[in-house]
Amino acid sequence: MSFDAFPFWIFLLAVWVLYLVIPGNTARKALLIAASYLFYASWAPSYLILLAGVTAGSYWVGAAAGNRRRRAVLVTGVGAAVGLLAIAKSWLHPLPVGISFYVLQAIAYMVDRYRGHLPAPAGLFDYTLHISFFPRLTAGPIVRADEFLPQLIKRIPVSSAMVWEALVLVTFGLFKKLVIADNLALAVNPVFADPHTSGSRILLATYAFAVQIYCDFSGYSDIAIGTARLFGYRLPMNFNWPYLARNPADFWRRWHISLSNWLRDYVYFSLPGLRAKSRIYSYLNLCMTMLVCGIWHGARWPYIVWGGYHGVLLAGYQAIRAHRGVRKAAGFRGLGSVLLMQQLAVIGWIFFRVNRLSELPLYANGLLRAPFFTGFNTVEWTALVLLGAAVLLHVFAARYAFTKAAVARPWHPWVLIILLLSGLATIVMSVPTQTMFLYFRF
Repeated sequence: MSFDAFPFWIFLLAVWVLYLVIPGNTARKALLIAASYLFYASWAPSYLILLAGVTAGSYWVGAAAGNRRRRAVLVTGVGAAVGLLAIAKSWLHPLPVGISFYVLQAIAYMVDRYRGHLPAPAGLFDYTLHISFFPRLTAGPIVRADEFLPQLIKRIPVSSAMVWEALVLVTFGLFKKLVIADNLALAVNPVFADPHTSGSRILLATYAFAVQIYCDFSGYSDIAIGTARLFGYRLPMNFNWPYLARNPADFWRRWHISLSNWLRDYVYFSLPGLRAKSRIYSYLNLCMTMLVCGIWHGARWPYIVWGGYHGVLLAGYQAIRAHRGVRKAAGFRGLGSVLLMQQLAVIGWIFFRVNRLSELPLYANGLLRAPFFTGFNTVEWTALVLLGAAVLLHVFAARYAFTKAAVARPWHPWVLIILLLSGLATIVMSVPTQTMFLYFRF
């Protein structure tokens, strides 16, 4: 069951109705645990062994983190989690969906228990729901225990405002995925499968992929956050218009926010040398952290190079900032900063999207030597229109946060009309062949 497939919505409706009918908080949580495991089993029943094993193992390590040998226990637990993730990414095909996300949540729990950020361990019952909660199980956001477990203490009444917020987020999320991302994929995939083409098609595919991956993943995140609101729970925001970022640090504060924060708190701050007088350690640690980010996406050179590229961008920005100080860009200078960061991000997506690094010369040859424009087909003209729409949305979002505004105006007739039009566009413009969410492969 995937968010963009009809069976999921039948499943969600059934679970939600039962959730509203059941009065007790414990019974409600039991329903969600059962629904989450049923949801995960729909992908492959054997995956349940991994999910249950990670849950039980990380819970035991977290509970044991207060003993005298807590460091040894922690190292063993984290090492086992990292090893399991490495084995899964290297040997299990297809990759168990969601394993990269719930393993990071388990590591965060173990480390937070060791650091004392969670004074008392959660009960196994609540912790099981924390790890397996189905709206975010397959692709995040990565939610920490101190963000989610307190919400499980008492029964949360589901209000009409929560239902409205869910409706807004789910509608916009499906629109991003089914209308924008999936249609752009039709123009992206053929070019990256065979870069022997014109420069205009390569450029279109490059920029289209930058928008595709954003709309695909942020669309999933919107649906996950909205679905959680149906049950009264709040998940953290995962995207904040990253292509409006003015520098590399700002980009990673806006892109996949839950992963960026996880890498900062559990990788970057754990590396040595941060308190040294020399800034070189900080720059090296930024590069190391982003290499870990690349490897987390997969043990392939394109991902590793992409991670290293962003590490160099972050280190270079921090070096310039340390030398020149902090100056807030405004007006045309601020617009120039945004446009420059957009181009740097797009260059990074080239490394991320190519199947092999050996294809990069073919890519460059198509841009520099092949005929630049040989015409577009219908799919490519559609992609060009969608790219223009994405640009307008970003220009509009820079002035007016329409998603937040829509959420803040429950059942407003104009917002309802926008949601209805978005829903109709989603039905009409959805591609016939379902395209899996991109981050299911990570």
